[in-house]
Order: sequence, then structure tokens, then C-alpha cells
Amino acid sequence: MSNTYFWQGGRRISIEQADSAVTIHAADVPAAQAAADEAGITLENVKAVGSGLVRATVVGDRDQSMAQLRGLDRVVHHIYQAPEQPETEYFFTDTFFIQFKPDAPWPTINAFLQEEHLELVQELGQSTWLVRVTHNTKRNAIKTANLAADRPDVEYAEPNLVHQLQRFNFTPADELFPQQWHLDALRDGNDLVAGAGIFAPEAWDMTLGSRDIVICVADDGFDLSHPDFQGTGKIVGQLNAFDSNGSVFYSSDVLPKSGDYHGTPCAGVALAEINGQGTAGVAPGCAFLAVRFPLSFDDASMIQLFRRISNEADVVSCSWGYGPTNQPLSRTFFDTLTNLAKTGGKRRKGLVICVAAGNNNCPVKDLANTRTYEYFNGLGRRTRYSGPIDRWIAAHPDVITVSGSTSLKTRAAYSSWGRQISVCAPTNNFHDLREFPVRGLGVVTTDNEPLGDGFTPNSRYTSQFGGTSSATPTVAGVCGLVLSRNPNLTALQVKQILQQTADQDLKIESETPVNEPGDFVNGFSLWFGHGKVNAAKAVRAAAPDLEDTVDQETVANLAIPDTGISVLSKMTIAQSGTIQDIRIGLKVTHPYVRDLRISLIAPDGTAVMLHDQTGDSANEIQTFYTPTEIPALRGLIGKSVQGTWAIRALDAWRMDAGQLNSWRFIAKITP
Repeated sequence: MSNTYFWQGGRRISIEQADSAVTIHAADVPAAQAAADEAGITLENVKAVGSGLVRATVVGDRDQSMAQLRGLDRVVHHIYQAPEQPETEYFFTDTFFIQFKPDAPWPTINAFLQEEHLELVQELGQSTWLVRVTHNTKRNAIKTANLAADRPDVEYAEPNLVHQLQRFNFTPADELFPQQWHLDALRDGNDLVAGAGIFAPEAWDMTLGSRDIVICVADDGFDLSHPDFQGTGKIVGQLNAFDSNGSVFYSSDVLPKSGDYHGTPCAGVALAEINGQGTAGVAPGCAFLAVRFPLSFDDASMIQLFRRISNEADVVSCSWGYGPTNQPLSRTFFDTLTNLAKTGGKRRKGLVICVAAGNNNCPVKDLANTRTYEYFNGLGRRTRYSGPIDRWIAAHPDVITVSGSTSLKTRAAYSSWGRQISVCAPTNNFHDLREFPVRGLGVVTTDNEPLGDGFTPNSRYTSQFGGTSSATPTVAGVCGLVLSRNPNLTALQVKQILQQTADQDLKIESETPVNEPGDFVNGFSLWFGHGKVNAAKAVRAAAPDLEDTVDQETVANLAIPDTGISVLSKMTIAQSGTIQDIRIGLKVTHPYVRDLRISLIAPDGTAVMLHDQTGDSANEIQTFYTPTEIPALRGLIGKSVQGTWAIRALDAWRMDAGQLNSWRFIAKITP
């Protein structure tokens, strides 16, 4: 009996053996490695692919290695793949499903099981069983199932496969998103290591951010005409702060002036709207409070500024501070920050204060410092400092102080360090003293054009942003997502969640010398704090039991006629619960999608227009619609999810016909 095919879903699937890949029945990867060591063979690319199943590549003679493992009573199988499609792999277990025809008597069935030395694992009803091959069967599950399928009294016999499923995370259609590695680094690339980002799409599957959560970026000016800051309810305030005679006053003019280049890219990192163009921010659904202030306020003015921000925002991003210097906080300002972090913020559960660690490759705080640190001061002059170091608000114990990691998962060569670091976040890389080039990608974000100054001339976007200035709004955006998921959290709880869920699989490498080691000791690194912020883990930890998920897909394959007659594809949701967030995925092919009008119909008859004759000459729709992009979807929040939903598609213009291929309904619900 051949191993060149198997049956699945009533179809005959052709297969061939992979050259050197095998599966080993083992509890986990270490157990598989231990078995290989005992058998005297070498494995590479070892990973778990299922419960008790490990995939590996054998170094050397595959069949001999398999024989050595089997000699230790290890169950090991070939991996099969589709002919001429090696990326399509099939993972077979030692079990298969078999259904006998209704008139097959039990004595005949039992005799077959006995003759083939099959172990009955589970009875599934309707003359169907899951059975396991044993050592005495003398053949694997594929051959045995194929043999059984040829029996006249058998309806079908199909192997029990292990499936390696892919997460269908929300992916923005914004054209620059594929370049935003800091949000989602899926695979290795040029100066890029897989996992260097913050896993934002997995977090977005839970929340894109809520307009109820306000993130303040306090900086030097903002181009609020930028396309990525548009959207209903996006900008909730614009404060241009200035002081006079000891008091702080505000106007609404936050536009960049000459020399202002910093605020717009910082805001884009945290908050850029998902709108089908440009870039995506970490928390695209959150609201934006833009605060412009001169970087020369005294402590009294800073106190007034922070109190005003606290009244209107939940999170503030501060991408500024001091180089190596002795600048302790005044007691009054220190106490103000302490109180705001505990009882401030517009929710009165604490203002989340995110602060850049700095770009000077020096400690955040070291009062006993005797080393000499060189850095470029605010005038661009190379300067030396060797006294006590206390770098102002970055050293406050209740703020979230952020250092930088690179696209290679190493330490950013300039990043400051110390026991005050909470977490790090991905950003660019450069030599702070400009002595030699270093490796690492820049951050793609919004840029000033034509207002103020920019990083990339004649463009509203740049790929040249970075520093802990970029890492900080990245973390502020994650904080916004966490609070969107669970607004009952305090600011200090948000900080704790970020630290507890941070990734520590960073390389303890730096292209510039550091005066302290960066190894993680008891879960903490002087370079990276508690690790690289992980948006998905943090958002999940914010409310692990708060919501359930409805995720259903319907393959419609309905022709959309060129007659002005609508077609309807229905989906029934059996789960009960109240919608908290909703997302609709749509796949349509049509020569000219601008002809189409497509609506979502709720069980109570409410209709929401998803696509209304837009898209110009595009020939397909393949996207997700969210309440951020389609505000009318917010009208479904609070409604029951249970019932029959539908997609209605209409070609409103003659000449072309198309097809509604499939659609997907994803909702977060509460009981």
C-alpha cells in the first residue's frame, strides 16, 4: 500500500516524503532533543507542532536516524508535503478516522480491528471511530487508512492530521504599514530579526483603541492637517502653552514653527489613524490631545502644564529630558508627579506618564558616578561630564521610563540605561557620538510637510525617525490600548502589566560600549528594564476574562449581477452576548469596485454601509472595516450578537459584473 496519497474530506490528496524533515512523538522540544541525544543523532530547526508532536530536520541519513530513534521505542514519522509545493506540509499522527457503512455488523468491525491490531481510541457515533495503529500493525496510519478505505464495508478512512493554523490578525491597508517593522516584524530581513516589533496586529485583534482613552503627546508642534490625524473624534484638544508672570496660558495654535520637527512624528508613532493611507499608529483608535510647549519651562510652569494635561488625558508621552547631568526634581514637582500618577488622569485612576530614557549612552541616575560621559549638548557641542547623574523626570519611580531596542533585537547604541528603566521599545539605531555607522532600521511615521521642519523633505512621511523619542510614544500607544481594553485599571497597574508581559528574548549586544552589563538578572536588565514591550500580551493581560470572541467566516461565492439587483449572503451567529467591538472582513472581486454598494445587515434590520462606490479603478476589495473607519458600526455596539447577519451587495452601475467571495464577522462580546 502506497504512501503517495491519503484521503481527506472525501478527496484524494497526493503527497511525497520530505527530504529530511520528521515528526517525533515527544512531550516538548527538550524531550525530543533528549531522545535525539540518546539515539546519537543531530536535529535542527526543532519546534513543537502539536500536542506531543515535535517537528525537526535530521542532519545526516534520515532513514538511519529514524531507525535509531525507533530502536529506543520512539514513535517517529516522515513528514509529507504536496508534490512540487514543499511549503505545504502534512503532519500525520498515529491515529485515523474510520466510518463503516450502516449495514456493517459489529462482529465484522471488531474482527477488522483485531486483525489490524488497532487500538480503539474514541467512538464518535454513526459507526465512526478514531483508531490508533500499534507496533503490531506493522504499517503507519496512512497506509493502514488507505487499506481500510478500499474495503467494501467502509464509508471512509482518513488520517487524523495536526494542523498548523495561522492567526488572521487585523492588518491595516495603510500603504506604509508593511514598512513599519516596529509594529509587526514577521520574519527576518535586511537588518531585521523576526519578533523585533511589538506584535501590534495581535493586540488590534482585541482593540484598536477607544476614543474614550486620550493620549497626550507633549512636544514642539504638530501638523494637525496631516491625513493620519483625521477622523471623527480623533483630536480632542490642542493646547499651545506659554507662560507669563508665573502663570501658564494656552492658545489653540499648536502648528510647528521654524525649528519644530519632533512632535508630528512622535504623535504618528502613538496615534496615526488607520485610514487606508500612510502609516498606522500603535493606538489608532485612541483620541489625541496635542500639547505644544517651549522646552524652557521652569518647574512651576511644568507643574501647571502636567496638571492641565492630567485633567484631559489618560496617558502622556514625554520624548524629552536631560543628558548626563545632575538635575534632581524639586520636591514640589516630584510630589506632583507622584500624586498625578496615583490619582490624576481624567479617569482619576492615575495619569500614565511615559518618559524617554535619553540618547546619551549614560545612566538615568547614578549619584555616585565617577565615570566620564561624552555627549552632544543642546547646542550641538561635544561635552564631557563626570559628576553625579540624576536626570529629572526620567528618574521618577512612578513614571514609565523607556529605553530603546533595535530591529536586530539588540540595544540601541545610544540608549541610556539604569535601574530606572521600566521597559524598552523598538526604535532606530545610531552612534550617539557619530563616530561610526551602526546597523538597524529607522521607524516609519508621520512627518511635517510643508509646516515646520521635517526628517524627509517633500514628504508627509519619514523612515528616518528614532531615538528613545520614538520608543516612548510606542509605549504610550500600548498603554492606550491597555486602557481601552480595561479602563478600570490604575496607572500603576498599567505600568505593572507592561513590565510583567514584556519580552526578554533580546540579544545582549551593543555596538557601543556600555559601563554596565545588560543581562537579565531576576527578570531585569539595566539596558532593557523588564524587556521589550509586547502589545498583544499586555492587552490580553489587561482583561483576560472580560470578553469572549465571535469569529465566523462565510464563503459566499455569489455573483454580483450587472443589473442593479442586490445579492444577499447570510450568516447565523448562535452565541449570545452583547457586542463591545466589531470588525467585518470582506473579499470581493470586480473589474471596477467603484460600481459597488455593500452593506452589513444586523438581525434587527439595522443596515451599515461598508462600501459606497469608492475605490476608483481597483478590481478587488480585500479589507477589514472597523468602527474607526466606519463610525456607523459603533451603532451596533451594545446590541445582541445572536441572530442572522447578512452582507448585501449591489452593482449600481452597468457594464461590469463581479463576485462576493467571502466575508468574516469578528466581534468582542460580553455575556
